[in-house]
Amino acid sequence: MNIKQFKKLNIGICGCGYWASNIIKSLEEENFESVYVYDFDKKKLNNIKSKFSFLKVCRTFNDLISKELDCVLLVTPTSTHFSLGKKILNKNLNLFIEKPSTLKSKDLSELIKLSKKKKTILMSGYIYIYNTYIQHIKKILLSKKLGNIKYMYFERSNLGPIRNDTSCLYDLASHDVSTALYLLKKKPKISYVKTFDFLKKNLFDISSVGLDFKNTKVEIRSSWLNPEKIRKIIIIGDKKMLQFDEMDPDKKIKIYNKYASYPDIKSFKKNFFTPKANIYLGKTYSPKINFVSPMKQELSHFFNCIKKKKRPVTSGDYGLKVLKLLEEIEKKIN
Repeated sequence: MNIKQFKKLNIGICGCGYWASNIIKSLEEENFESVYVYDFDKKKLNNIKSKFSFLKVCRTFNDLISKELDCVLLVTPTSTHFSLGKKILNKNLNLFIEKPSTLKSKDLSELIKLSKKKKTILMSGYIYIYNTYIQHIKKILLSKKLGNIKYMYFERSNLGPIRNDTSCLYDLASHDVSTALYLLKKKPKISYVKTFDFLKKNLFDISSVGLDFKNTKVEIRSSWLNPEKIRKIIIIGDKKMLQFDEMDPDKKIKIYNKYASYPDIKSFKKNFFTPKANIYLGKTYSPKINFVSPMKQELSHFFNCIKKKKRPVTSGDYGLKVLKLLEEIEKKIN
């Protein structure tokens, strides 16, 4: 689906921070014309206007939501989503709300009810569900090429940005919780939760979560106190293994043909043995994938749902499922 077909839509964007800037840049690249923006921080608002001259600046929030808009993209701190989301939906506007949708599931439930009452589209922003590589991994799992899936490992680490109103569980792990639900299609049991709050009490900087999806064990590690940016998924089946490394510039998906069949030492040639501790990898395969910007796919899906009055893949109800699981995880923290 080509996002360009929606460029005549009137779009409101509330929030002008880092992630909103990425959205705005995506719209600019596709020559969108009617994009209205607002931020409570006037410096951010002026900064975004200086970078993107095509934007139409609103000086108040009420000014933004009073425009003749087809939708509003809410990209503000999570703690503001509920109150602002209510005002947007009460104006009968379609709403895209960046993850995590709200801090509490009961607040998101209220937004979902309001959206249904107003007959508007409510979509949660879980961008990984619209990632070409994640969608391809889903097809691989359905094809049973890896066999029965025994284990999945997710790691999402970087140095900041550090949030002041939510923890790395909600900011980072929510992506991988969402992806695990998308790939495995079951509700898991929580086997363990480990967290560390070095910078601010109860706002966790590092977390490790274990989930049990019946026959598949899942580990999710998140940190915004890491010197290296890591975006990695490892999937172990009883036939083959798969690695997704978003930071790899060339081969983001690798499928390893060996599993639990380490070759006999007699098969190694003499030059294999060195003090460097060589690791036997076996043969690998990297599928060729026509990559499309996940953000443009996500936005295109939202706009198409507005046009056709369709339920989004990551609807408000989907966001609620993720949020409820995050709340259950949080309750397991000692």
